[in-house]
Amino acid sequence: MADLSSDTEISGGDGVWWATVSGDWALWGPNGGYLATIALRAAGQHMGGGLRPASLECHFLRSPRPGGVQLTTRTLTRTRRAHSTQVTMTQEGRPILEALVWAVEPGLEGLPPRTMPPPPDASAPGALASMEDLFPAERLGQEPFWKHVEERPVYPAEHETWPEVASPEPVRLSWLRFRPEATFADSYLDAARAVILIDVYPFLAGLIVLSAAEFTHVAPTLSLSVSFHGLRPQSPWLLMRAESPYMGDGLLGGSSRIWSQDGHLLADGRSQMLCRAITG
Repeated sequence: MADLSSDTEISGGDGVWWATVSGDWALWGPNGGYLATIALRAAGQHMGGGLRPASLECHFLRSPRPGGVQLTTRTLTRTRRAHSTQVTMTQEGRPILEALVWAVEPGLEGLPPRTMPPPPDASAPGALASMEDLFPAERLGQEPFWKHVEERPVYPAEHETWPEVASPEPVRLSWLRFRPEATFADSYLDAARAVILIDVYPFLAGLIVLSAAEFTHVAPTLSLSVSFHGLRPQSPWLLMRAESPYMGDGLLGGSSRIWSQDGHLLADGRSQMLCRAITG
């Protein structure tokens, strides 16, 4: 099994880069967070070493097929402390996504560090069972994406009774770990773990308030916005609270927060999704 690093590898230079979209990250089509990770890494290559990602804004314009994509990067502004880069991904001349990335010098002086809110009360991941241990294979997602993420739900009873009993709240709280490699020394890959999870889990949070009969649509991401608050490459497990406060008019909106094992808020973000009927 390839990992996040090898499946988002970038080559090229001088503002023109190349990558290969792997079908191994598909989730009802190409996963938006995975594509955004490729763009984030291209921005990191463009800006050079030494900076840490601060934010990502991404609009998804078209789904690519597995295979080669081209990325072009350009600097929007650069100061002594920060660098803003635009990333355009295309496949055979067709636009796939547009992204904006801010990166900053690490260790900048500012306001006193503080994590608010604190992480939710949750048992340690070692004390919880994984989704694979809790449920038979037919109850789990079969899409290739799920090979890469291990989930240990904090409240497994909510998953055991769904969809026969819908959850009263569109909230999902879980420990998550990437596999086969769980951590990455590269700051852009470390941040990318949050990008992928913030793209995926708000939809799953919305799903658990629906009955089986009401699950008629999936929701590809239109836009994704992520703020990176810290880096914890030494934390293989990430605690995520995802919620979906709104669905209707063909849209589903969601937000997420992610903490490290030592309780540091690593990232938060929002995704806006467009519903698409399940066919076949």
